[in-house]
Amino acid sequence: MVKRLADALRSGAKMLPEACPVCGNPLFDVKGEMRCVACDKPVVVVKDEAESGRAMYPYILNTLEDVVVSKIDELTVRLSRALELEEVEAVSKAIDALLTVLQKGNEIREKLKTNK
Repeated sequence: MVKRLADALRSGAKMLPEACPVCGNPLFDVKGEMRCVACDKPVVVVKDEAESGRAMYPYILNTLEDVVVSKIDELTVRLSRALELEEVEAVSKAIDALLTVLQKGNEIREKLKTNK
């Protein structure tokens, strides 16, 4: 763990006075992003509950994307095995709906990037 901290400093990261809320180790500014090098995760400092909710958007979108991609994968297998036209149509509609969810998630992600 001490090696990670030293490596971060050697690579140009700046140690910050704040501590990681998870492990208590010092946080670092790594290329403009606050990170805990011990946990190897980004850290976001929030001032109020509304800001906390906004900070969760990227995490929620990533989780949603993982679930949707997994479901599309499952449905693709099911589609390849479908023999009845009704099942092909139903599975195709479900895949289309999931692709719409992915597209909307990407649109939200882009809006969040432009609002920073």
